[in-house]
Order: sequence, then structure tokens, then C-alpha cells
Amino acid sequence: MVKKRKVRKGKEPSPSSEAHEISIEREDEASREASGAALQEEAVAQEERDVEQEYLEQLQRVQAEFANYRKRVQRQMVEAYDHAKSELICRLLPVMDDMERAIESLRPNCQNDDAAKGVKLIYEKLSSILQAEGVEPIECKGMAFDPNFHEAVMVARVEEGEDSTVVKDFQKGYTYKGKLIRPSKVEVTQLQTDSGDE
Repeated sequence: MVKKRKVRKGKEPSPSSEAHEISIEREDEASREASGAALQEEAVAQEERDVEQEYLEQLQRVQAEFANYRKRVQRQMVEAYDHAKSELICRLLPVMDDMERAIESLRPNCQNDDAAKGVKLIYEKLSSILQAEGVEPIECKGMAFDPNFHEAVMVARVEEGEDSTVVKDFQKGYTYKGKLIRPSKVEVTQLQTDSGDE
């Protein structure tokens, strides 16, 4: 685009000044084209950076999702392992009950018998193995009744003492890693009132 200069009356523009103006105009036009090209290059570079940032964010999300997936799978494996262990322990508890009853039923004169000693040793060994795995018996005799750990199967009416106290443990309860796997079956006290409540 060539600009026409106003010619002052009486003065003709010199050919060298016209050539100079034309070269300046060409330089301006070239510089505008160069700045336009630079702006276009900058826009392309910015678009590439935006795409790169988007891919980086996608990669980070996928990595975070995968890390969460691994943690979830690991947690599920541990839970499944603990559940299977808990099931096995529950199946061993009746054996522990039978051994306790066998030891309790020994006659006083048979306490030192080799068979009786063997039963006691087996019971102690099984108890220590279960304890090492995180199984704990629930102590309840003389304690306040707790429905979270005890199952009342009998009620003993008393005239004095504390109400809802465990007086007898019919079947031991157990916890595994702090969770109840079998409640204790117990007899609890109930205070009799003078109003004839029987």
C-alpha cells in the first residue's frame, strides 16, 4: 500500500525522497509481516504448550488413578486374607472349647496322667498360636455386661450386688485383631426389687 503525500504548492518531491519513503514503507510492511509471523509462531507455540500441559495433566491423572487402584487392590487382598483367617479361626474355636471341657472334666487323681498332660500341652500350644495371630479371649466374669461382646443366655436374680454383672461364662468369646468373631455366652445378674418382681 503506497501512501500519497500531499505535494506542497510550488515544491515537487525529489526522486530520492520518494525512493526513501517507498523504502521506509516497504520496511514498515516487512516489519508488520514479520511481527504478524512472529505472533502466529507464538500462537502456535502457545497451542503446543497447552496441548503438552493437557497431556501432562492426563498422565498425572492416570498415574494417580493407577496408584489408587494398586492401594485399593492391596487393601482388598489384606481384607480377603484376614477374612479367610478369621473363618479358619472360627472353625478352630469349637476345638478349643472341647479341649477346655476335657481339661475341666479331668478327675483330680488323673491330673498328672500323661494323657492329661498331653491335652493341656496341646491346648496351651493352640492358644499361643491363636494369640500370636491376634486372637484374644474376652474376659468377662465379674465384669459389667456389654452387649457388644456378651450374649446373655441366663439371668441370675440377686437381692444385692450390681445389676447386669456377668457371673458365669458358658462359652468363651474371642476377638480377632480387635474385632469380635464370637461373643461370650454368659449368665448375668438382675437385681430383685421389693415390689415382688420375680
